Amino acid sequence: MYDLVLRDIETAFGSSEWTTHNIKTIPDNYLGTAGSNSEYVIIKVMPSSGKALAYGVEKQIDGLLAVKMFVKAGEGQGRVMAIAGLVDTLLQYKTLPNGTKLGSSYLDVEGLDSQNKALYSASYIIPFTKYGE
Repeated sequence: MYDLVLRDIETAFGSSEWTTHNIKTIPDNYLGTAGSNSEYVIIKVMPSSGKALAYGVEKQIDGLLAVKMFVKAGEGQGRVMAIAGLVDTLLQYKTLPNGTKLGSSYLDVEGLDSQNKALYSASYIIPFTKYGE
């Protein structure tokens, strides 16, 4: 079931609804370079708990999706909030094709990136639940 959650999230970020915005999207644990001063997001699926329901017949996975956003420094919070709005449109309160259900998001604006002061960062967090066998 974990693979279905990951597939749902990666498919959403690979869809034309997202890619038309031309925001580079990178999976967590990517070994390449994102670009020194370019705008991009990193997606990380974090399962946090699993349960067996109905005497082990049905399972449930809960977790969080983190979307770490990087934009050019000096442009204020507006751009990270605009990107968060785009991710909300893509995911918030949706049920994805493999049954991953997403909830209400929140945004943590972090400020200048500690490793690259030319970038400003924020983390978009949204909970998910997946039921299956």
